[in-house]
Amino acid sequence: MSASAAKRPPRTRFYMTLLLMVLFLVGSIYQTGATLTQLASGTPEIFKFIGEMFPPDWAFFGDIWKPMAQTLQMSILGTVIGALFAYPMALLAARNVTSSSWLFYPARLFMNLIRTIPDLLYAALFAVLVGFGPTAGTLALIFFTFGILSKLAYESTEAIDPGPLEAMTAVGASKLKLIRFGVLPQVAPTYLAHFLYTFEVSIRASAILGLVGAGGIGLLLKNTLDLFRYDQSCAIVIYTLLVVVIIDLVSTRFRTYLLKGSKKPMSESRARTYRIIGILAVVALIVWALTGLELTGFQPTTWQLTKAMFTGLFHPDWGYIYNADGEDLLRTLLETLSISYLGNFVSAIVCLPFAFWAAANMSRFRAVSGTGKFFLSVIRTIPEIIMALIFIKAVGPNAYAGVMALGLHSVGMLGKLYAEAIENMDMGPTEAMTAVGANFWQRMSFAVIPQVIPDFISYTLYRFEINVRSATLLGIIGAGGIGTPLIFALNARQWPRVGIILIGIIITVSIIDYISGTLRKRIV
Repeated sequence: MSASAAKRPPRTRFYMTLLLMVLFLVGSIYQTGATLTQLASGTPEIFKFIGEMFPPDWAFFGDIWKPMAQTLQMSILGTVIGALFAYPMALLAARNVTSSSWLFYPARLFMNLIRTIPDLLYAALFAVLVGFGPTAGTLALIFFTFGILSKLAYESTEAIDPGPLEAMTAVGASKLKLIRFGVLPQVAPTYLAHFLYTFEVSIRASAILGLVGAGGIGLLLKNTLDLFRYDQSCAIVIYTLLVVVIIDLVSTRFRTYLLKGSKKPMSESRARTYRIIGILAVVALIVWALTGLELTGFQPTTWQLTKAMFTGLFHPDWGYIYNADGEDLLRTLLETLSISYLGNFVSAIVCLPFAFWAAANMSRFRAVSGTGKFFLSVIRTIPEIIMALIFIKAVGPNAYAGVMALGLHSVGMLGKLYAEAIENMDMGPTEAMTAVGANFWQRMSFAVIPQVIPDFISYTLYRFEINVRSATLLGIIGAGGIGTPLIFALNARQWPRVGIILIGIIITVSIIDYISGTLRKRIV
């Protein structure tokens, strides 16, 4: 038999992949107990809970601005300090900058290790070590920023034009000169764009860090939830939405300018003036954050707690991996993966119409796509924890609530990415089909869908990586997964139990990241 005959045709691979996806879907439904009947029967409770949130307590707005300012200050410091560590590490991890495998492999391993631990878990750990307040939140955001930025930065660094680097190497340029004149001029705009994007994400992340005592608006949100003042919780969500939308608009404008340049020609003197204004604005924000944030520093018991924590983490409770008679690590991790997979599947289907609604090139009227973008922004601004609380009212404190919370929240995130993919596609085929009289569905089937499908699949895989991290902590409020035993172990200072759970999370997330990254490289 020839090699070509022995090779499986692409169609067989496609059907095998589809079969595996269906099997995972069925297994996830079984594992989480997700049924439409259960959701339908609990829908009245959802409307009852939403009814308790509306109308919002508008008078409460006066009490929100100080915690929101603290949230912004935490995000500014966390993003800036995290970036100062992330960019050098990214250069160390890039193959085209660091030729020694003894350097870039450990750098990548360290980056991946930091990135696998969810931000809320960092906040919970630091809240134990340094006490409740903005210090814990800022430290958590530093690690969170480092994890995101270092990965984005090293991938961008490896994608630069190798020509200048080869030319400088040929004339004997030192490593520092190679970075200064060959690398940084190419990646600086992308680095800044990634920095702004990470700042947006940090704002959303810091809004819920207070749920574990890490300061900011999240702490106020936790207090209102504990007191069943859902009208005040709604006011906090609306306030946060307004702030995030404004930051999104400003950040998106700057990122577009950095990556694509100005649409109108600009003189060098005017561009220099804008750069100076931008630098002064950044410096002013950093000074505001440093002077306005009350960082409490380390507590007298921090050293003892840190020593006890590391002793426990390095002596994990191996007996918790499998327990035939009760809860164990393998079962809870399997439930976490099921929550992530099913939630991701739901969001990938539901967000499709909203993505086309939000895409500017799919409508003649800017107001139409603008309302679509605003809707997606509203969805992704509502924390997954709040969504989980809503669905817990309907289906009870279980994994199904986690599925629906992740699924709905991911509609906002995936819808935004899908819409950007649609806006960036080549409109030539669509215009050509329109010229020959093709109808809407024909244009969609033969000109639009074939172009955007690879990006859609890539973004869905990327979102699955993020959802695995998010699902690890939904159990904090009873939405299933590994988060429930984790928060119990943290509160009880059971560090060996925390250690084995962290090992499980790191291994699981690393495997998912590797598989997803490999598949995305083949697709895109």
